[in-house]
Order: sequence, then structure tokens, then C-alpha cells
Amino acid sequence: MTRRTPTAVDHYDALSAVVRMVRSGRARTRPELGAASLLGRTVISQRVEQAIELGLLEDAETGPSSGGRAPRQLRFNAGRGLVLSAVLGAAALDVAVTDLDARVLEHRHLEWPIARGPEETLTALDAEFTGLLETRRDTPLWAITLGVPGPVEFSTGRPSQPPIMPGWDGFDIRGRLQGRHRAPVWVDNDANLLALGEARASGAGADEMIFVKVGTGIGAGLVSEGRVHRGSKGAAGDIGHARVLEDNSVMCRCGRTGCLEALAGGWALARDAVTAVHEGRSRYLAEIHGAHGEITPADIGRGVTVGDAWCLTAVARAAERVGSLMATLVNFYNPAHLVFGGGVLTVGDAFLRVVDHTVRSRSLPLAATDLVIRGSALGDLGGVAGGAHLAVEALLSADAMAAWTPLGSPSAVDPDRLTAGA
Repeated sequence: MTRRTPTAVDHYDALSAVVRMVRSGRARTRPELGAASLLGRTVISQRVEQAIELGLLEDAETGPSSGGRAPRQLRFNAGRGLVLSAVLGAAALDVAVTDLDARVLEHRHLEWPIARGPEETLTALDAEFTGLLETRRDTPLWAITLGVPGPVEFSTGRPSQPPIMPGWDGFDIRGRLQGRHRAPVWVDNDANLLALGEARASGAGADEMIFVKVGTGIGAGLVSEGRVHRGSKGAAGDIGHARVLEDNSVMCRCGRTGCLEALAGGWALARDAVTAVHEGRSRYLAEIHGAHGEITPADIGRGVTVGDAWCLTAVARAAERVGSLMATLVNFYNPAHLVFGGGVLTVGDAFLRVVDHTVRSRSLPLAATDLVIRGSALGDLGGVAGGAHLAVEALLSADAMAAWTPLGSPSAVDPDRLTAGA
């Protein structure tokens, strides 16, 4: 991202702080902005007027009085631009268009195996993006985000040795999408976007969070002081390929053995379910296998709902294995919230009950005393909402605003100026 000259620092720092505080709800009036930011009244007044001229803020209703004239409240203009946000899983694709407050305006879910590779996948994604914008041509596109199920070099937007994404390693996703749509693009791990979306929806109390995605595969997103922690190579949170079993016979899709995902991931449970059918241990699964020739993680999730004994046992065993690893991470990281989502196996109480018991029984008392363990509040929309928050927060940073506000909109700036070195 283009860096500012020293003489511009104070101006854009103040503008960015004012807009971000109103957007987050931390301050709603000019006096509240002054108290929260410690900026002078004149600076607050100037930056608020500039933000109003840019269409980022607008005056709203009168706020409560503290003794003198009632102050005019400010409102963030979330309709000023659009964000296209997508999340790729191992077998599905979620695509959405949001406003600048990350509210989903339209959402589409497609069955799509990521193994079809980057060219075919991104061509399909382009078509979905175009369709979402078709009826919204009067509102400018501000940004695009994409979450993928593997490590990402965040500064370049390229997947970095992703275990379950054949053909994607090092692919220039950002360049491909920016060239097609002429908007700044951010690419991140899907669990990171789920974690960010959940943290923003939960408020400041969830600024220390581990979000665990248990779907076809397993991954985690880490939030520290309200910011995503990615690690030096983008591999933070890749818990699915942590070795949890000293048994070389349990092969993972990544080519290693004993991985958590190979024991507790949705694809692993589906693999074991076929064996259970051949051994006559589940009439419910046998009927599904006979009708469709395969068993999916969703079938196992539904089996838990209808009370199938094999499905209940398999999901409980998976939950215990996940919970055992998370207990170690709770001791190490000491989060305030441990949130589960991202797949059908986490729907309902069966999975969470076992995880909760396992984590609390194996964690240090101090780390677990006030720990909140819960399911996701956003469900399937968490990742696309998190992507929108990621993009908007980047565009409202002081450096980005210094690049685009002189031209009035991010859409008027070369996307590379906004994403280089992100």
C-alpha cells in the first residue's frame, strides 16, 4: 500500500480515526469523537465535514443531551459502496455482495469442488460476481475479497503450499481478479475471514478469539486484540494438519499421517461411514449409500439429528479429538471466546456438548474460568461478512485514505496502490 509523506500523517490519521469510530459505533457524536480520540474540537469538526463531503458520514437524529444543546448524531453511510465477498471451501462456494457495514445484500451458495483448479473456479466466480452487480450498477464497487481453504501469503494474495488445493500453489488470485474487475482485492484463509466476521458481530468482548471451522476439513482463525493473527507465512491456525495420532496407517489428504483432519474432519467421517455400511453398523447410512452411491458429511450431520447410533458416536469421537487439541491451545493462547462453525457437524448441541466438556476438563482452570464456548452466530454468512470487514477496514486505514480520498472513491484509484504490501 502506498505510504504517506510525513506532512500528511496527522491529517489522514484523524480522518481515518473519525470514520472508523463512527462505523464501529464507538462514537456517535462530535463530543464523543473528541473524548474517544483525544483530538481537538477544531480537528474533529474539520475531519467530520470532510467525511461528510466524501459521502462516508452523514448527520442523523439528535442525540441525548448532557446538560446543554443536544448534539447531532453521526451515521456511517454504508450504502456509499459495495463489496463482493466470496469464500471457497473444499466442496462449495459462497458468494455475496455487501454494503460497507458488511451487511449481506444478496448471497448465493454453490456446490463447487476446489480441486477443479484456479482458472475454472475463478471463471465461475467472475460470472457470479457479474450477476450480483447486475442490478446495482448505480453503486460503485469498492473491493473484492476471497477466502480459500489453505494458507495464504497475505501480502501478495497467493496461496502458499495449500494441502487440499491442487494447482493453486502460488497462483496470482489477486492479479487475476483485479485485472477482471478493476477493484482492490484481498485474499485470505477462509477460517481467518470466519473469525473476523464473528469477532465483529460479537463486539469488543470477542477481541480475543479462536474460531474453529469443522467442515469437510478443519482449520482455525485467531483474533488477538481485534486483529487477525496470520503468522509469518500465513500458516497460523492450520490445526487440521497437526499430528494428533502416532499411527502411520491413518493417511491424510495432505500426504502425512495422523492429522486431526484425517480423524475428525467431515471427509474422514464420510470415509469411515462407508466402512460402517459395509460392516452393517448403520441402516440409516446404508439406505443413503444404496440410493446415492456415496455418503457426505451432511448425511452424517443429519444422522445425528435423527438419532442414528453410528453417526452420534462418530461425531462425539470427532468432537473429543478436536476438543483435546483445543484444550492445549486454550492453555497456550487464553482466548475469551472459542467459537465453532463452518460445517454441518457443528450444527446442533451434540458436537458442542462434547467439545465443551473436553476443553474444560483438560484446560487449566485459569484459562477456562470465563471462557465462552459456543457455536457461530453468523452461520454460512460469517466468512463473506468477515471478508467485507477486512476490505472496508483496509480502505478506511489512514494510508489507504491518503491514496483514494483526493479522487473521491477507491474505484478511481489503481487497485495496486491500495493492496501492494497489504
